[in-house]
Amino acid sequence: MSTAVLLTGASGYLGGSLLVHLLHKFDLESRNVKLFTLVRKPEHVGKVQELGGDVTPLVGDVQDAEGIKKLIVDNSISVVIETVDARQFAVAKPCVEALAIVKEKLDVPVHFIHTSGAKMFSSHVGVDQSAFLNDDDNVYDTIAKVDARHPVMKQFVGLNNQIIDFAESKDVRAYIVAPPMVYGPGRGFGNKISIQNVALVRVARALGQLYQVDKTDTIWALMHIDDQAALYATLLSGILRLEAPYGKNGFYFSENGTFGWRALSLAVINALRKRNGLDGIQELPVASEQDMIAMGQVLQCNVGMIPVSIAGNCLIRGNNARKLGWVPQHGVDHLMSNVDDEVAFIVKEDTTFSGSKLS
Repeated sequence: MSTAVLLTGASGYLGGSLLVHLLHKFDLESRNVKLFTLVRKPEHVGKVQELGGDVTPLVGDVQDAEGIKKLIVDNSISVVIETVDARQFAVAKPCVEALAIVKEKLDVPVHFIHTSGAKMFSSHVGVDQSAFLNDDDNVYDTIAKVDARHPVMKQFVGLNNQIIDFAESKDVRAYIVAPPMVYGPGRGFGNKISIQNVALVRVARALGQLYQVDKTDTIWALMHIDDQAALYATLLSGILRLEAPYGKNGFYFSENGTFGWRALSLAVINALRKRNGLDGIQELPVASEQDMIAMGQVLQCNVGMIPVSIAGNCLIRGNNARKLGWVPQHGVDHLMSNVDDEVAFIVKEDTTFSGSKLS
């Protein structure tokens, strides 16, 4: 019997790139996988089909709990890869409930992969940054004990453990994938740009400058989009072999080294200055209160969210996926040597942005 896998977020940056990877690099046929992907708009069905490969698009919305449950149960889906929203239990809950029904119907293990984010394991939620947090350590207990002082992050820090507990109560195997700063051109038909790099570029374009937000030069984990897609695929392969750790042991940190926010910010602003025929700069000014307000206006968030968007420490190490055979190819040298191309791609793709001082 084939294993039915549902991927959500086909028009997104992560989901779209993963879809292309599964269709063209995973060999679905030899693994006896029947792939479904969720699209919100009927016109996206044709977009998915244009990618080639053997995939069945299903039209639905992750916010429609009963609709999603019906799609999962009716198609006997036993693996759900959710890439849509890292912050809502309401997205995970109906998927897990439906998988529990499929398990009872087919008498097979069922699996839910939740896409979280590295922010949930960073200084922004109070995780100790004096040493790296390994995903094969006791992450569940570590997160259960942290005190997230930032009001927004406080809402979300417990979500991963909540999903694990709920899945366990339904006899569903849960896996938490935590991407960090992901960069590189998306491979799907929809959104092709990420979040954090885009935030830096937007601020630099709008204000003609980037700033030192943290008092110290903080560092963050990095991941190229191709390596991110390969991690999901490696995890899926481990799931199919019933070898992937799950539940309280099922955290999968995506990382292949770290970068410094100050160095990346300097590289981004200088890439834009070069595009505009301006000389490079060597230092970043420390952000004043007015600078923070201006950045908040660009990013359409309150001042308190600026450090969460483009600063902070995230010292994580991803061992679990590597144990399953994942070998990432792109590290910090690749990130820093490709900033000019990355900036140019973001400028080209970020069609919703306007009001630039730097093009």
